[in-house]
Amino acid sequence: MSVAVTVRLATDADRAAVTAVFQDLDRHYADGRALDPDAVTAERVERHVYGEHPTEIALAEIDGRAVGAASFGMLFPGRALTGHLQLKDLYVREGARGLGAGEALLRFLARLAQDRGCTRLDWTTETWNEGAQRLYDRIGAARLAQKIYYRLEGDALDRVAREG
Repeated sequence: MSVAVTVRLATDADRAAVTAVFQDLDRHYADGRALDPDAVTAERVERHVYGEHPTEIALAEIDGRAVGAASFGMLFPGRALTGHLQLKDLYVREGARGLGAGEALLRFLARLAQDRGCTRLDWTTETWNEGAQRLYDRIGAARLAQKIYYRLEGDALDRVAREG
């Protein structure tokens, strides 16, 4: 039996529906832990979904000169519906690599994540970027074997957008 599914952007009027779906999501991933009360979930939806969370930039400087940047945003929900900081890109200019700018950016983001009540900071890196991987390994970041990174772009993006 085929059912017609429609998709639209959630609006302010959908707060209760979004909260209910996220409460179910939290129960799905609970792994035996105690769940927060529904009122806590509702407050988190209000703060993390309906609050303002544009893409943000952290800038690393040496002697007042910008040497690196990290673009990131806060995504919700995350583990235990607390949200998480998602690092999109971290870049350090060629002449400043190895001077601590990348590590300083990551430490800044880790503190910011905690300040915002996040339980994690996530990012990806290319398989060929050995310098970045050395940094991430050195600071103790976990490589996640249980995740697979997917992408739609070009013709595949066009095809999926057209279908249905």
